[in-house]
Amino acid sequence: MRKRNLHLLFLLAILCFSQQLSAQREFTPADPEYYAMNREDMTFDDEQVILFNHRGFVSPRQYSLTQFTNVWFLPIGAPRYEFNLNFFDKGTQRLIEDDVPTKWKSWIDDGKSYDPLGSNFRPNSPSIMVTQDENWQPNQYVRTATFHKEYNNKLASFSAKSWTNVSYDDDEVFIKLRLTNRNKEDLEMTIIPNQVAEIMECHFKVGDTKAKNIDAFTFGSEMVHARVSSSIKETSDKGFEIDIAPGKSETYYFVVKFYEPQIGAPAISQSDIKERMDKAATKTRDMLAWAYNKLPKFTSTNKQLEEYYYRCMLSVLMSRYENPNYITDVFWAVGTWPYTISWDNSYTSDVLAMLDPESLKGAILTDFEQVQLKRTYVGWNGAHWDILYIQEPFALQIMIEAYIRHTGDYSIFDEKAAGVSVWEWMQRWVTELQTNYTDKLGLIDVGYNTEKIIEIRTDGYNHAVPITNTLTIDLLYTMADWAKKKDESKLQKTYFKDAEKLEGLVDKYMWNEELGWFDNYYPDGTKGTIWTYHLFDLLGTDYLPDYQAFRLVSHLQEGEFLGKYGVYSIARRDTVHWDLIDSDWGGGGQYAGMPGRIARNLYQKGFAGKGWDVLKRNIRYVDHFPYLPQNPRIDAPEQDRSSMPLQIAAGAGLEAIVFGTFGVKMDEDKLTIKPFNHEDIGEAILKDIPYKGRMFGVKLNQKTFSVYEGEKLIVTKFYGEKVVL
Repeated sequence: MRKRNLHLLFLLAILCFSQQLSAQREFTPADPEYYAMNREDMTFDDEQVILFNHRGFVSPRQYSLTQFTNVWFLPIGAPRYEFNLNFFDKGTQRLIEDDVPTKWKSWIDDGKSYDPLGSNFRPNSPSIMVTQDENWQPNQYVRTATFHKEYNNKLASFSAKSWTNVSYDDDEVFIKLRLTNRNKEDLEMTIIPNQVAEIMECHFKVGDTKAKNIDAFTFGSEMVHARVSSSIKETSDKGFEIDIAPGKSETYYFVVKFYEPQIGAPAISQSDIKERMDKAATKTRDMLAWAYNKLPKFTSTNKQLEEYYYRCMLSVLMSRYENPNYITDVFWAVGTWPYTISWDNSYTSDVLAMLDPESLKGAILTDFEQVQLKRTYVGWNGAHWDILYIQEPFALQIMIEAYIRHTGDYSIFDEKAAGVSVWEWMQRWVTELQTNYTDKLGLIDVGYNTEKIIEIRTDGYNHAVPITNTLTIDLLYTMADWAKKKDESKLQKTYFKDAEKLEGLVDKYMWNEELGWFDNYYPDGTKGTIWTYHLFDLLGTDYLPDYQAFRLVSHLQEGEFLGKYGVYSIARRDTVHWDLIDSDWGGGGQYAGMPGRIARNLYQKGFAGKGWDVLKRNIRYVDHFPYLPQNPRIDAPEQDRSSMPLQIAAGAGLEAIVFGTFGVKMDEDKLTIKPFNHEDIGEAILKDIPYKGRMFGVKLNQKTFSVYEGEKLIVTKFYGEKVVL
């Protein structure tokens, strides 16, 4: 009996130890491991999977142990550059190659390389690493591989595991490589760097960009070099020399640095690569923890919704650049394209205000400084091209409103950009709309060019467009409110009067009572109905009459605007303008920010059920994407290669949960909370909601909700009621 008790105690001890280990493996959204995703679960191509660390990024390649491509460390760019390590085994005299992705693509595209299915197998085919598992998490890619072949009675057998990340401090890619010799004899190999590229350039500098081999460790053009260095001390004219005893494992570190040749080449053998690689990982971890602790913390029994919330956060964070070559210390890029654009930022302006209000203010000032009423594309080194999206003033309005909402700081209007105050710039935008974009009736007319509004490749979405007019109405009412704040009563009355006048014109000339929609109005007096979800931005304004809101929302139906993963950008019924390729605004997909913004607006207008219907479709993407792309398809989780795999506007999804599902409304003098629950959300908690230096929380139960300040319960109420603090 005693032995049995001892046996039970032993089993109990093992169980407790296992539970402790399990508890240790639980990660929060402050940890990179929380976002870990198996490469096989992603629907991204290689170039869409990125390792990012706030300076630049590269893309690890699937089916390789060490290969990466798509190098962006601006001003250095080499998107077609390919790097991998090859292994020459001295025992068998065989070159074991690790560039399978390149070989495979060539074999499929032009038949010039080898079928990888025959490698290690068919006569005269190359010997290659056999890859196994690949896992991504923010700024870390972990891969395993094996090689086990006998040639002429000599065996080469070893396993391999690699870790890849990128630096925050320099234009460097790190690889940690662990090799295990499974043989009974020493494993002697030369590790050979393999670098391939046609062009390597340093943007906005003049020189020859054609790249070539310089030596075994160096590759590059007249403008940019890439040097491979390692912790391995012994080198030859072929590469790095290693020797691993039977049954032993060794770990080696490599770094590929991209640099301008005149700076001088780094040493081939370096002893501190591990420390630099660890430092890069720490920076990634610190930034995730920073973002996690700045934003409201969300938990839910609906784990897909919870993961969506934090992948929205991650998408925004991965758009934050702190590259010293950029025009601002903090540069909020649209995603992987090196531009900061107010329209994209506006979709996530509340997130930016909670994360870092000073950087949001900086983005606003940068826009005024660079755009100057004529340029939308503000690149990492300044504005480019005289291309203007007329959404600029409406986006800036949203960003300024968010900044004030979270800081209460109206002094932003006195801040100057290009010698002009923010308040004056906003007045200039109104003047621009009323002077250069107003027709003889008084409607806002952007002219023929569709591209002034959004990029729809078919014609008709031009001239007097409903959303441009209705957002101008909202801008004018808001300008009247701001003028009142600034004690400019004459200007307040003017803006208010202009808003009322334009509102009357839009109702008269553009509202289609039969369809419950707003029509385009053309110079010849004709009208055209275009079923674009762009019009649902109108739900975010305060002046829209209820009957018009109800009619607009009635079109959010399955198969009309709603699809499996969200909202079609053009309704399927619009057979004139439906476009499967230009998917974010032309039909078959959605811009990353729109489902979140639409859901938030629906909640705030009282259409909670419909808001959740939109949101719950969009959260399905987390099963397929590690971060949210620019214009994914609606009917399948795909992102085409012509657009970005990452979009800052994904933050709108997080905002939909905070300001929609949890019904948080921040006014100058009060915080209002009126949440909504849904059967498939279950119990949910949002805590650490910042408001005027205090922290609040909301818990959603099945029939009631509770509001807290810190850990202290303030009140419990039934749904449909609200709490005003």
